[in-house]
Amino acid sequence: MITTLAASLCFLSNSLPVQATNKDVISVESVTHLRFENPAISAKKSGWPLLDDASKRAFRFFIERSHPVTGFTKDRSTNFTENDSDGHHVASIAAIGFALSAYGIGAERGWMPREEAIKLSRKTMKFMLEKAPKHEGWYYHWLNWETGAREWKSEVSTIDSAILWCGAILCEQALKDKELTAMVNKMLGEVNWNFMLTNGGTKPNKKTFTMGWHPETQFIEAEWSSYFESAMIYLLMLGEDPASPADSWTAFERKRVYVQGKEVITGGPLFMHQMSQIFFDFKNRRDGLGIDYWANSREMTLVQREYSVRNPNKFKGYNQNIWGLSACDIPDGYGAQGYPDGPDNGTLAAPAAIASMMFTPKESLAAAEAFVKEYPAMYGRYGYAGGINPSKGWIAPDVIGIDLGQMFLGIENARDGLPNRLFMKSKLVQRGMERAGLKVTNEGPAENRPVFLK
Repeated sequence: MITTLAASLCFLSNSLPVQATNKDVISVESVTHLRFENPAISAKKSGWPLLDDASKRAFRFFIERSHPVTGFTKDRSTNFTENDSDGHHVASIAAIGFALSAYGIGAERGWMPREEAIKLSRKTMKFMLEKAPKHEGWYYHWLNWETGAREWKSEVSTIDSAILWCGAILCEQALKDKELTAMVNKMLGEVNWNFMLTNGGTKPNKKTFTMGWHPETQFIEAEWSSYFESAMIYLLMLGEDPASPADSWTAFERKRVYVQGKEVITGGPLFMHQMSQIFFDFKNRRDGLGIDYWANSREMTLVQREYSVRNPNKFKGYNQNIWGLSACDIPDGYGAQGYPDGPDNGTLAAPAAIASMMFTPKESLAAAEAFVKEYPAMYGRYGYAGGINPSKGWIAPDVIGIDLGQMFLGIENARDGLPNRLFMKSKLVQRGMERAGLKVTNEGPAENRPVFLK
């Protein structure tokens, strides 16, 4: 039964801290065969040994920074101390989705026992279903990692709920545990897609999703009405709800621009081009509009790299191997940098450059190597810092869960396509792709395909 707002608020007012016992506490050493060198030693690696180390350190984050009782994963953590010395206590549902992905991939890779991955995944899903506040099946963005209570008066978020669901689907497809499958099906079955599509029925003909809903102010006016990271929301709806409007896929704008002589669908920060495709396999596919979204993401990654080479603002550090404008920590807070849309303040996101491994393996590997060679101090317990501004001599003290999650899945997709392959086995996912008109086409090497059919 879908949790109502009243029930959610009742839960929030009665939440008590969950106390972990010794038997609940799980360390990375107890669930994996991984052993980690000093980050300064790892930073001297190159090629796939470096990428392998970065991927396993990201996996380590999701083990160590997920609560031993609730399973909820912190949004961020300090990167240069053994303990999370800043006392971060807020989880994000997107980070929880990436943690579930990590358990599934970790079990497949032999980084943790499958039975332990199932145990962790069941625990997380059970707490999400029974305790986490939600409205019409959609979840609040920020939660207390210990109690599950809503934090920061956050919104019920459409995109972050979708990331949670994608992570749950990937985990379920990897682990194939009956109890876990039932919980994932229940979670998705609770979603009232029409609620966020039509603003609770007040806009019955609307075909694009609102970005969220607040109990205090109701629906967020901003819509997922352009090409963003939000493709996953539409594909999940089309796959899960057979009555949903198939033309919602064509309802959002694909703004075409010419950048550096290339016609692309615009969008500045790299994460916009990665977020849906670390789950959904768009490679060698076109939709009914004749668009190859994988080719577009590849071109936009190369456009960003070329921009860094030109470096029109003359920021320190930028070159053919040091690049990556995306959402990340910046010296005075948090920002979403990008090109051609978005600001450039001299701050780069190494995890975002590396997450594009699935589009630009050669260029992204060169970035992974260059960042640690030129700025070895940015490589910590969980790998690459959450932001670096060479002009200001600044390195972010934290890592961010969603950034590590995207990088982790980007690397693992580049390795052998495992995350995409597992995710695409889902019947729900297959229906969503089919209803959106995304079909495999034979046009030769993916790297040579145009974004648009002429």
